[in-house]
Amino acid sequence: MRVYVTGANGMLGSALLGALPGGWPALGVSREDFDVADADAVAKSVEAFAPDVVVHAAANAIVDDCEARPADAFRVNLGGTRNVAAACRDNGCRLVYISSDYVFDGAETPAGGYRETDVPNPLSVYGVTKLAGERIGAAVEEHLSVRTSWLFGGRDECTDHVLALVRRVARGERVQLIDDQFSAPTYTEDLARALVFLLERRTTGTVHVANRGRASWYEVAAEALGSDHGGRVAPMPLDECGFRGERPRDSTLAADRLAALGFTMPDWQDAVRRFTGRLAAGHG
Repeated sequence: MRVYVTGANGMLGSALLGALPGGWPALGVSREDFDVADADAVAKSVEAFAPDVVVHAAANAIVDDCEARPADAFRVNLGGTRNVAAACRDNGCRLVYISSDYVFDGAETPAGGYRETDVPNPLSVYGVTKLAGERIGAAVEEHLSVRTSWLFGGRDECTDHVLALVRRVARGERVQLIDDQFSAPTYTEDLARALVFLLERRTTGTVHVANRGRASWYEVAAEALGSDHGGRVAPMPLDECGFRGERPRDSTLAADRLAALGFTMPDWQDAVRRFTGRLAAGHG
């Protein structure tokens, strides 16, 4: 199938383009190509490629930036999604929208994590825009919303917490990491493989895709570094971080529907070990 990917230079976009089967024509676009909030540019690009499916991964996913500049967050995350959804409807292609665990408030997290049927209640501007994007995408026939969480596996320390952690400790810096906020850390390579699986099966509706288990970023550090941190990693409470945007205390996602469809995600510990092994081998 012909696959069009927005946010192609991001962590997930680049991983997905690398995971697509060789016989699938693909086009990845990013901010360097055009602004996703430019309706005409989106429409012309999608029409020219004539995809079977559009995977919309482009977004402003920096929570505090969305809180500080809500108008821009709505312009990109809502306006951009509206433009992509319109292009999908006009060209008769499916839409896969990438959403977030931050659509939930984390106040009373169900045992095992949030499921697709649980009621969202976002706490931040970012979470509000992602939930609104889901509803915009739902107007496209055969749409799929994929909620995921705490992505790692990229090459940019500004957006990849695990990469930043490993490099900062290697530079001899002292790092403080939150130990009382929890979710499911998710490796972009695992997420990309799951997306290919869902694309092949033309899955619709909402699916949670995250590595199995629940962790804080402090626990992720313990897995990533083992005893090699030299005492440079210390725990800190969420309330002392001074974030602009409120974070859910526990937004762990349950990937039960994905497993029932036939794809089981590895646990987060295995995913972190594979990523840090890649970094140690000089591939990050």
